[in-house]
Amino acid sequence: MEKVIIFLIGNYLNILNAISPKMGGKQAFYIFCFPFKAKINKKQQAYLDTADQFKLPVDDFEIQCYRWGSGPRKILLVHGWQSNTYRWKKFIETLKMNEFSIYSFDAPGHGNSGSLFSNVPLYEKALSKIVDHIGNPESIISHSIGSFSTLYYMNENPQNVPLKMVSMASPNSANDFVKEYSRILNLSEKTMTNLSAYFQTYASKDISYFSLENLFEKNKTKGLIIHDKSDKVVTSDYAKKMHHLWPQSKLVITDGHGHKLNDDIIVRMVKEFVQ
Repeated sequence: MEKVIIFLIGNYLNILNAISPKMGGKQAFYIFCFPFKAKINKKQQAYLDTADQFKLPVDDFEIQCYRWGSGPRKILLVHGWQSNTYRWKKFIETLKMNEFSIYSFDAPGHGNSGSLFSNVPLYEKALSKIVDHIGNPESIISHSIGSFSTLYYMNENPQNVPLKMVSMASPNSANDFVKEYSRILNLSEKTMTNLSAYFQTYASKDISYFSLENLFEKNKTKGLIIHDKSDKVVTSDYAKKMHHLWPQSKLVITDGHGHKLNDDIIVRMVKEFVQ
């Protein structure tokens, strides 16, 4: 059934793009940005409800935000694709609530936040909103596309960078995902040309700009890069590349923790770095 759905979506986009480049490019872009949001279960929601909660407007929707602790040192957590704030439970519980104020948000199109869609520019808008609201955090801990989006945010907002950032399992570029998207759906060259044109209109930047090479010109933050050699979603070669581009960073390549990097040893490593 999954193969049939993929075939039908790919055919639909190729036919639409042959008929209407503008509409076809837009449709291809928004299907690319659809995260297939997983529903938060009762156990997850019960934990999220232990936080102080607030909402912030981003474009025409709101993002759900959370805070644990009341300490003077602010930490901001940024989750990845098809995830939500609950993924940080172990990290939150290991930090001292009288020492830190720990903030997180469900990204656009994820968790309890609004929007059907999500992408790096939307993550950047959400980050800008929450930092404007809480003030500049001392540290940001991020995972996967949340890490890439945080680096993009820091490059776009050099006046609001944290002292420290943890990047876990970050991808390399938007182009990598676009190519995989094209391969899976068997999209035509015309469809991909139209998608790229719409992306340029949407983000005011070409897809090729969203690459690690372009995100470190203004980065003076102290970094901890963690990536697992058994990560089947994003190769650890990208972490080595990031480390080369980021002189103020420390690189840790783990083994056996996969893409999620949610094990106790990783939690302790991150805690030691931010403390």
